[in-house]
Amino acid sequence: MRRYFVVALLLAICQSVGWAADRKPAVEALVQPAIDQAYAVGMVVGILEDGRTQVFAFGKTAAGGKAPDARTIFEIGSISKVFTASTLAAMAEKKLLSLDDPVRKYLPAGAGIPAAPEGAKEIALLDLATQSSGLPRMPDNFRPADPANPYADYSPAKLYEFLARQTLVKKPDAKYLYSNVGMGLLGHVLELRAGKPYGDLVVETIARPLGMADTQVQLSADLKSRLAQGHSGDGDPVANWDLTALAGAGALRSTVTDMLKFVAANLDPPPSLAAAFKNAHTIRAPLGPSGGNIALAWHVKPNGIYWHNGGTAGYTSYASFNPQNKTGVVVLINTSGSLMNEIGARLESMLAGESHEPLKLKSSVTLAPEVLDRYAGVYDMGPAKLTVRRNGNRLLGQITGQPTFRVYPESETEFFLKVVDARITFTKDEQGAVTGLVLHQGGRDRPAKRVSEPRP
Repeated sequence: MRRYFVVALLLAICQSVGWAADRKPAVEALVQPAIDQAYAVGMVVGILEDGRTQVFAFGKTAAGGKAPDARTIFEIGSISKVFTASTLAAMAEKKLLSLDDPVRKYLPAGAGIPAAPEGAKEIALLDLATQSSGLPRMPDNFRPADPANPYADYSPAKLYEFLARQTLVKKPDAKYLYSNVGMGLLGHVLELRAGKPYGDLVVETIARPLGMADTQVQLSADLKSRLAQGHSGDGDPVANWDLTALAGAGALRSTVTDMLKFVAANLDPPPSLAAAFKNAHTIRAPLGPSGGNIALAWHVKPNGIYWHNGGTAGYTSYASFNPQNKTGVVVLINTSGSLMNEIGARLESMLAGESHEPLKLKSSVTLAPEVLDRYAGVYDMGPAKLTVRRNGNRLLGQITGQPTFRVYPESETEFFLKVVDARITFTKDEQGAVTGLVLHQGGRDRPAKRVSEPRP
Protein backbone atom coordinates (compact mmCIF):
# COMPACT_ATOMS: atom_id res chain seq x y z
CA MET A 1 0.00 0.00 0.00
CA ARG A 2 2.83 2.38 0.90
CA ARG A 3 4.62 1.64 -2.43
CA TYR A 4 1.42 2.30 -4.36
CA PHE A 5 0.96 5.61 -2.53
CA VAL A 6 4.54 6.72 -3.35
CA VAL A 7 4.17 5.83 -7.04
CA ALA A 8 0.85 7.65 -7.25
CA LEU A 9 2.33 10.68 -5.53
CA LEU A 10 5.30 10.79 -7.93
CA LEU A 11 2.95 10.49 -10.90
CA ALA A 12 0.85 13.35 -9.58
CA ILE A 13 3.95 15.51 -9.09
CA CYS A 14 5.20 14.77 -12.63
CA GLN A 15 1.83 15.70 -14.07
CA SER A 16 1.60 18.88 -12.02
CA VAL A 17 4.99 20.21 -13.14
CA GLY A 18 4.50 19.06 -16.73
CA TRP A 19 7.33 16.56 -17.03
CA ALA A 20 7.43 15.17 -20.54
CA ALA A 21 7.61 11.50 -21.35
CA ASP A 22 10.94 9.98 -22.31
CA ARG A 23 10.75 10.06 -26.10
CA LYS A 24 14.05 8.26 -26.73
CA PRO A 25 12.60 4.81 -27.62
CA ALA A 26 10.08 6.24 -30.07
CA VAL A 27 12.54 8.67 -31.68
CA GLU A 28 15.18 5.96 -31.99
CA ALA A 29 12.70 3.58 -33.61
CA LEU A 30 11.81 6.29 -36.11
CA VAL A 31 15.28 7.58 -36.98
CA GLN A 32 17.76 4.70 -36.59
CA PRO A 33 16.62 2.87 -39.76
CA ALA A 34 17.57 5.93 -41.82
CA ILE A 35 21.10 5.75 -40.40
CA ASP A 36 21.31 1.98 -40.79
CA GLN A 37 20.22 2.10 -44.43
CA ALA A 38 22.62 4.98 -45.25
CA TYR A 39 19.94 7.56 -45.96
CA ALA A 40 21.73 9.86 -43.52
CA VAL A 41 25.29 9.95 -42.21
CA GLY A 42 24.38 11.74 -39.00
CA MET A 43 21.39 13.39 -37.40
CA VAL A 44 20.43 15.29 -34.27
CA VAL A 45 16.79 15.52 -33.23
CA GLY A 46 15.44 17.95 -30.64
CA ILE A 47 11.93 18.09 -29.23
CA LEU A 48 10.28 20.57 -26.89
CA GLU A 49 7.40 19.35 -24.77
CA ASP A 50 5.90 20.60 -21.49
CA GLY A 51 8.67 23.16 -21.25
CA ARG A 52 11.36 20.47 -21.37
CA THR A 53 13.78 19.80 -24.21
CA GLN A 54 15.14 16.41 -25.20
CA VAL A 55 17.97 15.85 -27.68
CA PHE A 56 18.81 12.61 -29.47
CA ALA A 57 21.84 12.06 -31.71
CA PHE A 58 22.43 9.36 -34.33
CA GLY A 59 25.17 8.34 -36.74
CA LYS A 60 28.38 10.27 -37.27
CA THR A 61 29.54 13.81 -38.00
CA ALA A 62 31.60 12.28 -40.82
CA ALA A 63 32.20 8.81 -42.19
CA GLY A 64 34.33 7.09 -39.57
CA GLY A 65 34.09 10.17 -37.35
CA LYS A 66 32.61 10.84 -33.95
CA ALA A 67 28.94 10.94 -33.04
CA PRO A 68 27.14 14.30 -33.25
CA ASP A 69 25.68 15.94 -30.17
CA ALA A 70 23.64 18.94 -29.08
CA ARG A 71 26.54 21.31 -29.83
CA THR A 72 27.32 20.05 -33.34
CA ILE A 73 27.08 22.76 -35.99
CA PHE A 74 24.98 22.23 -39.14
CA GLU A 75 24.08 24.42 -42.09
CA ILE A 76 20.36 25.14 -41.65
CA GLY A 77 19.78 26.37 -45.21
CA SER A 78 16.37 27.90 -45.84
CA ILE A 79 15.37 27.96 -42.17
CA SER A 80 17.49 31.12 -42.36
CA LYS A 81 14.46 32.64 -44.08
CA VAL A 82 12.42 32.72 -40.87
CA PHE A 83 15.31 34.49 -39.13
CA THR A 84 15.34 36.99 -41.99
CA ALA A 85 11.61 37.59 -41.73
CA SER A 86 11.72 37.79 -37.92
CA THR A 87 14.51 40.36 -38.20
CA LEU A 88 12.29 42.32 -40.59
CA ALA A 89 9.47 42.24 -38.04
CA ALA A 90 11.80 43.38 -35.25
CA MET A 91 13.11 46.27 -37.34
CA ALA A 92 9.54 47.27 -38.17
CA GLU A 93 8.71 47.36 -34.45
CA LYS A 94 11.66 49.74 -33.96
CA LYS A 95 10.28 51.96 -36.76
CA LEU A 96 13.41 51.45 -38.83
CA LEU A 97 11.20 50.51 -41.75
CA SER A 98 7.67 49.47 -42.61
CA LEU A 99 6.51 46.15 -44.02
CA ASP A 100 4.72 48.07 -46.77
CA ASP A 101 7.81 49.98 -47.86
CA PRO A 102 8.80 49.32 -51.48
CA VAL A 103 12.03 47.39 -51.88
CA ARG A 104 13.44 50.12 -54.10
CA LYS A 105 13.45 52.57 -51.17
CA TYR A 106 16.43 50.84 -49.59
CA LEU A 107 18.50 49.99 -52.67
CA PRO A 108 21.43 52.17 -53.76
CA ALA A 109 20.59 54.96 -56.17
CA GLY A 110 23.39 53.77 -58.44
CA ALA A 111 22.11 50.21 -58.67
CA GLY A 112 20.75 50.88 -62.15
CA ILE A 113 17.26 49.58 -61.40
CA PRO A 114 14.69 51.42 -63.56
CA ALA A 115 11.78 53.16 -61.91
CA ALA A 116 8.38 51.52 -61.97
CA PRO A 117 5.82 52.86 -64.43
CA GLU A 118 3.44 55.41 -62.98
CA GLY A 119 0.61 53.76 -61.06
CA ALA A 120 2.27 50.35 -60.93
CA LYS A 121 2.38 48.51 -57.61
CA GLU A 122 5.96 47.97 -56.58
CA ILE A 123 7.24 44.92 -54.75
CA ALA A 124 7.17 45.66 -51.02
CA LEU A 125 9.18 44.15 -48.16
CA LEU A 126 6.05 42.27 -47.08
CA ASP A 127 5.80 40.66 -50.51
CA LEU A 128 9.33 39.29 -50.15
CA ALA A 129 8.67 37.98 -46.64
CA THR A 130 5.49 36.18 -47.70
CA GLN A 131 6.88 34.69 -50.92
CA SER A 132 4.33 36.64 -52.95
CA SER A 133 6.60 39.05 -54.82
CA GLY A 134 6.27 37.21 -58.14
CA LEU A 135 10.05 36.90 -58.34
CA PRO A 136 11.27 33.51 -59.59
CA ARG A 137 12.85 30.86 -57.42
CA MET A 138 16.33 31.73 -58.68
CA PRO A 139 17.75 34.67 -60.65
CA ASP A 140 18.30 34.11 -64.36
CA ASN A 141 21.95 35.21 -64.14
CA PHE A 142 22.90 32.60 -61.54
CA ARG A 143 25.91 30.95 -63.14
CA PRO A 144 28.33 29.93 -60.39
CA ALA A 145 32.04 29.78 -61.06
CA ASP A 146 32.30 26.95 -58.52
CA PRO A 147 29.30 24.57 -58.64
CA ALA A 148 30.41 23.07 -55.32
CA ASN A 149 29.93 26.48 -53.65
CA PRO A 150 27.40 28.03 -56.00
CA TYR A 151 26.28 31.13 -54.09
CA ALA A 152 29.75 32.37 -53.13
CA ASP A 153 30.25 34.59 -56.18
CA TYR A 154 26.68 35.85 -56.52
CA SER A 155 27.42 39.46 -55.60
CA PRO A 156 25.17 42.49 -55.02
CA ALA A 157 26.20 43.70 -58.48
CA LYS A 158 24.81 40.51 -60.04
CA LEU A 159 21.66 40.85 -57.96
CA TYR A 160 21.15 44.42 -59.20
CA GLU A 161 21.77 43.27 -62.78
CA PHE A 162 18.96 40.74 -62.36
CA LEU A 163 16.62 43.26 -60.72
CA ALA A 164 17.19 45.75 -63.53
CA ARG A 165 15.33 43.37 -65.83
CA GLN A 166 12.53 42.87 -63.28
CA THR A 167 11.91 46.59 -62.55
CA LEU A 168 10.58 45.52 -59.11
CA VAL A 169 6.98 45.78 -60.29
CA LYS A 170 4.62 43.30 -58.66
CA LYS A 171 2.59 41.24 -61.09
CA PRO A 172 -1.15 41.82 -60.63
CA ASP A 173 -1.82 38.10 -60.16
CA ALA A 174 1.24 37.41 -58.00
CA LYS A 175 0.46 34.71 -55.47
CA TYR A 176 2.59 32.38 -53.38
CA LEU A 177 5.74 31.46 -55.29
CA TYR A 178 8.71 30.23 -53.28
CA SER A 179 11.66 32.45 -54.18
CA ASN A 180 15.23 32.16 -52.95
CA VAL A 181 16.19 35.34 -54.73
CA GLY A 182 13.24 37.15 -53.14
CA MET A 183 14.21 36.21 -49.61
CA GLY A 184 17.87 36.81 -50.39
CA LEU A 185 16.92 40.28 -51.60
CA LEU A 186 15.06 40.89 -48.35
CA GLY A 187 18.13 39.98 -46.31
CA HIS A 188 20.24 42.29 -48.47
CA VAL A 189 17.79 45.17 -47.99
CA LEU A 190 17.84 44.66 -44.22
CA GLU A 191 21.63 44.74 -44.05
CA LEU A 192 21.70 47.91 -46.15
CA ARG A 193 19.14 49.57 -43.86
CA ALA A 194 21.00 48.48 -40.72
CA GLY A 195 24.44 49.28 -42.11
CA LYS A 196 25.93 45.94 -41.07
CA PRO A 197 26.37 42.47 -42.61
CA TYR A 198 23.38 40.14 -42.63
CA GLY A 199 24.95 37.69 -40.19
CA ASP A 200 25.81 40.38 -37.65
CA LEU A 201 22.31 41.84 -37.96
CA VAL A 202 20.59 38.51 -37.26
CA VAL A 203 22.87 37.83 -34.30
CA GLU A 204 22.23 41.27 -32.83
CA THR A 205 18.46 41.20 -33.45
CA ILE A 206 17.47 37.57 -32.82
CA ALA A 207 20.26 35.20 -31.79
CA ARG A 208 21.97 37.14 -29.00
CA PRO A 209 18.75 38.18 -27.19
CA LEU A 210 17.72 34.49 -27.17
CA GLY A 211 21.11 33.24 -25.96
CA MET A 212 21.86 31.52 -29.27
CA ALA A 213 25.64 31.89 -29.20
CA ASP A 214 26.26 29.19 -31.82
CA THR A 215 24.01 30.60 -34.55
CA GLN A 216 26.20 32.45 -37.04
CA VAL A 217 27.03 32.95 -40.70
CA GLN A 218 30.78 33.29 -40.23
CA LEU A 219 32.15 30.55 -37.98
CA SER A 220 34.84 31.07 -35.37
CA ALA A 221 37.61 28.51 -34.91
CA ASP A 222 35.61 26.88 -32.11
CA LEU A 223 32.45 26.64 -34.20
CA LYS A 224 34.39 25.25 -37.17
CA SER A 225 35.79 22.54 -34.92
CA ARG A 226 32.21 21.49 -34.15
CA LEU A 227 30.93 21.65 -37.75
CA ALA A 228 29.60 18.34 -39.06
CA GLN A 229 30.87 17.34 -42.49
CA GLY A 230 28.16 17.73 -45.11
CA HIS A 231 27.31 14.83 -47.43
CA SER A 232 25.38 14.33 -50.63
CA GLY A 233 22.33 12.10 -50.58
CA ASP A 234 24.63 9.27 -51.62
CA GLY A 235 26.89 9.79 -48.60
CA ASP A 236 29.79 11.49 -50.38
CA PRO A 237 31.47 14.47 -48.63
CA VAL A 238 30.63 17.85 -50.18
CA ALA A 239 31.81 21.43 -49.69
CA ASN A 240 30.11 23.95 -47.45
CA TRP A 241 28.12 26.79 -48.97
CA ASP A 242 28.90 30.48 -48.54
CA LEU A 243 26.17 32.95 -49.43
CA THR A 244 26.89 36.61 -50.12
CA ALA A 245 24.17 38.77 -51.70
CA LEU A 246 21.55 36.07 -51.09
CA ALA A 247 22.57 35.35 -47.48
CA GLY A 248 19.04 35.99 -46.24
CA ALA A 249 17.86 32.92 -48.16
CA GLY A 250 20.06 30.35 -46.43
CA ALA A 251 23.41 31.39 -44.94
CA LEU A 252 23.00 30.54 -41.25
CA ARG A 253 24.60 27.69 -39.32
CA SER A 254 23.32 26.51 -35.95
CA THR A 255 23.01 23.70 -33.40
CA VAL A 256 20.01 21.78 -32.14
CA THR A 257 20.43 23.50 -28.76
CA ASP A 258 20.19 26.94 -30.32
CA MET A 259 17.33 25.95 -32.60
CA LEU A 260 15.35 24.64 -29.64
CA LYS A 261 15.85 28.03 -27.99
CA PHE A 262 14.48 29.67 -31.12
CA VAL A 263 11.48 27.35 -31.24
CA ALA A 264 10.81 27.92 -27.53
CA ALA A 265 11.01 31.70 -28.00
CA ASN A 266 8.45 31.53 -30.81
CA LEU A 267 6.09 29.79 -28.39
CA ASP A 268 6.85 32.10 -25.47
CA PRO A 269 8.85 35.12 -26.64
CA PRO A 270 10.76 37.42 -24.32
CA PRO A 271 9.28 40.91 -23.94
CA SER A 272 11.88 42.44 -26.27
CA LEU A 273 10.74 40.24 -29.17
CA ALA A 274 7.10 39.56 -28.28
CA ALA A 275 5.59 42.12 -30.65
CA ALA A 276 7.94 41.19 -33.50
CA PHE A 277 7.23 37.47 -33.19
CA LYS A 278 3.49 38.10 -32.99
CA ASN A 279 3.79 40.04 -36.23
CA ALA A 280 5.89 37.28 -37.79
CA HIS A 281 3.24 34.70 -36.87
CA THR A 282 0.31 36.64 -38.35
CA ILE A 283 -1.26 34.71 -41.23
CA ARG A 284 -0.84 36.68 -44.45
CA ALA A 285 -2.04 34.54 -47.36
CA PRO A 286 -3.07 31.02 -48.39
CA LEU A 287 -0.52 28.69 -49.93
CA GLY A 288 -2.89 27.50 -52.60
CA PRO A 289 -4.12 24.02 -53.54
CA SER A 290 -1.61 22.34 -51.22
CA GLY A 291 -3.43 23.80 -48.22
CA GLY A 292 -2.16 25.83 -45.32
CA ASN A 293 -1.06 29.45 -45.13
CA ILE A 294 2.03 31.60 -44.93
CA ALA A 295 2.97 34.12 -42.26
CA LEU A 296 6.28 36.00 -42.43
CA ALA A 297 8.35 33.20 -44.00
CA TRP A 298 6.80 30.62 -41.64
CA HIS A 299 4.58 28.11 -43.44
CA VAL A 300 1.49 27.16 -41.45
CA LYS A 301 -0.10 23.75 -41.82
CA PRO A 302 -3.90 23.30 -41.77
CA ASN A 303 -3.56 21.98 -38.19
CA GLY A 304 -1.91 25.24 -37.11
CA ILE A 305 1.71 24.05 -36.91
CA TYR A 306 4.30 26.63 -38.01
CA TRP A 307 7.23 25.10 -39.90
CA HIS A 308 10.10 25.61 -42.30
CA ASN A 309 12.75 23.35 -43.72
CA GLY A 310 16.15 23.87 -45.28
CA GLY A 311 18.60 22.16 -47.56
CA THR A 312 22.08 22.81 -48.92
CA ALA A 313 24.41 20.52 -50.83
CA GLY A 314 25.31 18.57 -47.72
CA TYR A 315 22.71 19.32 -45.04
CA THR A 316 18.97 19.24 -44.44
CA SER A 317 16.97 20.74 -41.60
CA TYR A 318 13.47 21.10 -40.21
CA ALA A 319 11.98 23.25 -37.45
CA SER A 320 8.40 23.62 -36.28
CA PHE A 321 6.28 24.67 -33.34
CA ASN A 322 2.70 24.00 -32.37
CA PRO A 323 1.11 26.99 -30.56
CA GLN A 324 -1.85 24.88 -29.46
CA ASN A 325 -0.01 22.24 -27.42
CA LYS A 326 3.24 24.22 -26.94
CA THR A 327 5.50 21.65 -28.57
CA GLY A 328 8.40 22.04 -30.96
CA VAL A 329 10.56 19.93 -33.25
CA VAL A 330 14.07 20.38 -34.67
CA VAL A 331 15.80 17.98 -37.08
CA LEU A 332 19.37 18.61 -38.30
CA ILE A 333 20.98 16.17 -40.76
CA ASN A 334 24.44 16.32 -42.35
CA THR A 335 23.13 14.72 -45.56
CA SER A 336 21.05 16.16 -48.40
CA GLY A 337 17.67 14.67 -49.31
CA SER A 338 14.07 15.00 -48.17
CA LEU A 339 14.02 12.89 -45.00
CA MET A 340 13.77 15.94 -42.72
CA ASN A 341 10.18 16.60 -43.82
CA GLU A 342 9.03 13.04 -43.16
CA ILE A 343 10.81 12.85 -39.82
CA GLY A 344 9.57 16.28 -38.75
CA ALA A 345 5.95 15.46 -39.57
CA ARG A 346 6.12 12.15 -37.71
CA LEU A 347 7.63 13.82 -34.65
CA GLU A 348 4.82 16.37 -34.69
CA SER A 349 2.29 13.54 -34.76
CA MET A 350 4.10 11.80 -31.91
CA LEU A 351 3.96 14.93 -29.72
CA ALA A 352 0.27 15.34 -30.53
CA GLY A 353 -0.45 11.79 -29.36
CA GLU A 354 -1.27 10.64 -32.88
CA SER A 355 -0.10 7.47 -34.57
CA HIS A 356 2.46 7.60 -37.36
CA GLU A 357 3.90 5.19 -39.88
CA PRO A 358 7.58 4.23 -40.04
CA LEU A 359 9.72 6.02 -42.58
CA LYS A 360 9.26 4.71 -46.10
CA LEU A 361 12.81 3.66 -46.84
CA LYS A 362 13.70 1.55 -49.86
CA SER A 363 16.28 -1.22 -49.67
CA SER A 364 18.66 -1.77 -52.55
CA VAL A 365 19.70 -5.10 -54.02
CA THR A 366 23.00 -6.08 -55.60
CA LEU A 367 23.10 -6.53 -59.37
CA ALA A 368 25.99 -7.96 -61.35
CA PRO A 369 28.09 -5.47 -63.35
CA GLU A 370 26.95 -6.99 -66.65
CA VAL A 371 23.33 -6.33 -65.63
CA LEU A 372 24.09 -2.71 -64.73
CA ASP A 373 25.84 -2.26 -68.07
CA ARG A 374 22.55 -2.90 -69.87
CA TYR A 375 21.16 0.41 -68.59
CA ALA A 376 24.12 2.62 -69.45
CA GLY A 377 23.46 5.18 -72.17
CA VAL A 378 21.95 8.59 -72.87
CA TYR A 379 18.22 9.17 -72.41
CA ASP A 380 16.39 12.12 -73.99
CA MET A 381 14.30 14.06 -71.45
CA GLY A 382 13.33 16.90 -73.77
CA PRO A 383 15.48 19.95 -73.10
CA ALA A 384 17.92 17.89 -71.02
CA LYS A 385 19.63 14.54 -71.31
CA LEU A 386 20.07 11.93 -68.59
CA THR A 387 23.35 10.05 -68.91
CA VAL A 388 23.55 6.70 -67.11
CA ARG A 389 26.86 4.87 -66.62
CA ARG A 390 28.33 2.15 -64.46
CA ASN A 391 31.22 2.82 -62.10
CA GLY A 392 32.31 -0.41 -60.44
CA ASN A 393 29.25 -1.86 -58.75
CA ARG A 394 27.40 1.46 -58.86
CA LEU A 395 24.98 2.84 -61.42
CA LEU A 396 25.34 6.61 -61.76
CA GLY A 397 23.12 9.19 -63.40
CA GLN A 398 23.64 12.80 -64.44
CA ILE A 399 21.14 15.24 -65.89
CA THR A 400 22.59 17.94 -68.14
CA GLY A 401 24.23 20.65 -66.02
CA GLN A 402 23.56 18.91 -62.71
CA PRO A 403 25.72 16.89 -60.28
CA THR A 404 26.12 13.15 -60.63
CA PHE A 405 23.88 10.99 -58.42
CA ARG A 406 23.69 7.31 -57.62
CA VAL A 407 20.83 5.16 -58.90
CA TYR A 408 20.02 2.29 -56.52
CA PRO A 409 18.51 -0.99 -57.80
CA GLU A 410 15.39 -2.14 -56.02
CA SER A 411 14.93 -4.92 -58.58
CA GLU A 412 16.32 -5.64 -62.03
CA THR A 413 14.13 -2.95 -63.62
CA GLU A 414 13.09 -0.68 -60.74
CA PHE A 415 15.59 1.80 -59.31
CA PHE A 416 15.40 4.66 -56.81
CA LEU A 417 17.33 7.79 -55.84
CA LYS A 418 18.31 9.03 -52.40
CA VAL A 419 19.34 12.57 -53.35
CA VAL A 420 15.68 13.31 -54.12
CA ASP A 421 12.45 11.38 -53.67
CA ALA A 422 12.33 9.80 -57.12
CA ARG A 423 12.23 6.42 -58.88
CA ILE A 424 13.33 5.19 -62.30
CA THR A 425 11.72 2.38 -64.26
CA PHE A 426 13.71 1.10 -67.24
CA THR A 427 11.64 -0.07 -70.21
CA LYS A 428 12.56 -2.92 -72.57
CA ASP A 429 11.45 -4.25 -75.92
CA GLU A 430 10.27 -7.80 -76.62
CA GLN A 431 13.87 -8.99 -76.98
CA GLY A 432 14.78 -7.56 -73.56
CA ALA A 433 16.87 -4.66 -74.86
CA VAL A 434 16.60 -1.42 -72.86
CA THR A 435 14.75 1.20 -74.91
CA GLY A 436 14.09 3.95 -72.39
CA LEU A 437 13.13 4.87 -68.87
CA VAL A 438 10.42 6.61 -66.89
CA LEU A 439 11.36 9.08 -64.15
CA HIS A 440 8.75 9.10 -61.36
CA GLN A 441 9.02 12.27 -59.27
CA GLY A 442 6.61 14.64 -57.59
CA GLY A 443 3.57 12.74 -58.82
CA ARG A 444 4.71 12.97 -62.44
CA ASP A 445 5.93 10.27 -64.80
CA ARG A 446 8.44 11.53 -67.36
CA PRO A 447 9.33 9.04 -70.11
CA ALA A 448 12.73 9.32 -71.78
CA LYS A 449 13.85 7.46 -74.87
CA ARG A 450 17.29 5.91 -75.00
CA VAL A 451 19.09 7.76 -77.78
CA SER A 452 22.61 6.36 -77.62
CA GLU A 453 24.63 3.50 -76.26
CA PRO A 454 27.26 4.14 -73.59
CA ARG A 455 30.65 5.26 -74.76
CA PRO A 456 33.40 2.66 -74.36
